[in-house]
Amino acid sequence: MSDHRNVIQTPEQILQDLRDEFPSSPNFIKKLVPALSPLADRLIHKSCIVKKDAVKVDHLAFSFPLSSLRHCHRAGFAGTTAKKQHIFPLPPKIKGIESKSLKDIELHRLQVNEQLSEFYTKTLKVFIEHVLGFYIEVPRGKGFHGYTDSLTMRTETGVEVGFVGIGGQNDTAYIQISGTGCKYLFSQTTPFVLHHWLNTVLSINFLSRIDLAKDYYDNVFNCEYAATAYRDGIFRTGKGGRMPVIKLCDEFIFDKNGGRVFDVEMVCVGKRTSPVFWRVYNKKLEQKIDDDRLSWYRSEVELKKWSVDALLNADLAFAGINGFSQSLSTVEGVRTKSMNKTKEACLSLVSRVRWYRHAAGRALNDVLELVNGDISKAFGLLLPDKFINETLGIPPTHKELLNHVLEC
Repeated sequence: MSDHRNVIQTPEQILQDLRDEFPSSPNFIKKLVPALSPLADRLIHKSCIVKKDAVKVDHLAFSFPLSSLRHCHRAGFAGTTAKKQHIFPLPPKIKGIESKSLKDIELHRLQVNEQLSEFYTKTLKVFIEHVLGFYIEVPRGKGFHGYTDSLTMRTETGVEVGFVGIGGQNDTAYIQISGTGCKYLFSQTTPFVLHHWLNTVLSINFLSRIDLAKDYYDNVFNCEYAATAYRDGIFRTGKGGRMPVIKLCDEFIFDKNGGRVFDVEMVCVGKRTSPVFWRVYNKKLEQKIDDDRLSWYRSEVELKKWSVDALLNADLAFAGINGFSQSLSTVEGVRTKSMNKTKEACLSLVSRVRWYRHAAGRALNDVLELVNGDISKAFGLLLPDKFINETLGIPPTHKELLNHVLEC
């Protein structure tokens, strides 16, 4: 019986078939199969190669201020301007108020907050659908990672891929994408495009968490190799750094010959609370695959508060973590770091100062002119009473001023 299935042929095979069928028409054959340029040939062959040993992103989580969503409409779309694009809603136009009544000012403030809340909600929904390719459901009424409420993210086929945390936490949003979600996400977009949205548009410098994983099928980089590497001291993330702890998480029974029959084979290095936490485990056992011909081990690292630049090239970022990850890779790693507490505090201070200069810098300058440059009096006017204490040495100028006005 002949096989009628379609067989994909290379250009050389097609050319040979044409020569066999039309031996006297070489010029006709050249017209049918034009020669490819060296660049086009390399691109075609490169697109056909499956990177079986590539590092994959297996978990992703990040947070950002809701106010950063106002930049989404200016992210850049081919053939449109920021005002003509029809994907993201435009920020509301907030009009000032001239009334001096406290009731009118409070009412105006509530109206502005309502407008901004509606704008941020719509923009967040469009961001998740347009950039990430997911869809969100109605709020669950459950808290999530310190947020007062959360929403479930799903694919267009209804597969659950993560959650969105909203409410509280200094008006920020938190997005967590599972391993299944990451697989779907990077089938729709590229890490480079995602990095652009997170870093350039939303001003995210550090990811809350990113998991990088690499699979091996040769039974060389297994749990025993990880334990040997630990004894060799190559799990340190820096020169002279402290060695992380190791934990053997095997579950097994002994057979008749005294050999181990594993249910779980895993080596963990580090702590779940530390910036770097490793899991090296038998993926075949986890997937309950009963085939002695298959060997499948996974080396997975959980990185917390890690540089968003790891998305630019997961292979280089993975190889640059420490000596162990470099020994698993064929490329020279690039060092990407986590954010330590000192840097986190500095960035928080810089962010607060930048916001205050933008929101109240001119008003502060007017107050300083009013008090002839006396910083103590200026802060006394601006700071609430509960923040004014004797250690700062700031006089309660605001209260004195109000008392003086009431007495007049």
